[in-house]
Amino acid sequence: MSKIPAKYIPGKFSLASWPAWIQMVVACFAGALFGGYAASSAAISKQEESAQRQLVSGAMDHFIRLGGEIIREPDAITKDGLPMIGKLGFYAIDSRYRLQQAIFCGGTFENVSKIDFAPIGANRVGAGILDANVLRVAARNFPQTEYLDVSHCDLTELAPIQNMKNVRVLKILNNPLEYSELQSFRQLDSVTELWVGWPDPKLESDSLYRNLDVRKTMLQSIADMKNLKKLYLFDMRLRESERKILEKLEVINARMN
Repeated sequence: MSKIPAKYIPGKFSLASWPAWIQMVVACFAGALFGGYAASSAAISKQEESAQRQLVSGAMDHFIRLGGEIIREPDAITKDGLPMIGKLGFYAIDSRYRLQQAIFCGGTFENVSKIDFAPIGANRVGAGILDANVLRVAARNFPQTEYLDVSHCDLTELAPIQNMKNVRVLKILNNPLEYSELQSFRQLDSVTELWVGWPDPKLESDSLYRNLDVRKTMLQSIADMKNLKKLYLFDMRLRESERKILEKLEVINARMN
């Protein structure tokens, strides 16, 4: 059996056997290499952050050129050093093609939870260009939406909103909803605050939305909404029987300015 040496004896070609001055040179050279690598990595990281900021800033500029509006959170900054987006407004866009472009563009922004499609100054059924097909596109691009204003638009169905599982506040005034859809409010499980009504002053008295039986059916569907707490009703003078249907909700009778 071979004996274990009492102490370590460096081999001919090991670093420990080299003269001290050579060891110092090697150590300095290795330190310089490591320092250069670390500095290079930091520089690359800063370049990537700068490129990301430029991409986001460019997307914001394009969104605004399409007619969109970006409402920013005061004093809030993203991890990229850009202002935090509070809400996106699509209300000044005048064509469905540009609207879809703006939706695709806005969908690249992080953490957008509020979107507004209601055309400015409108108080007319179907005044806006947003329809169910375009809203489906928005639902895919803004899955975290908590606040949705589709008032005065051209929605005939509620299905696209039913697919937006995080919506808490829904404003849906003056939309040409079909009769069957007026019974589908109960399927909007996530909504806690609802704004609904047809305050269009040019709406005929014999309109579907002025029919008392139809309205009672709609109110019953609204009363069955799972998480609804607050209801804003526009230009609806409730009968006593309707008040009883909604007795578990906080009801606010509202009018357009």
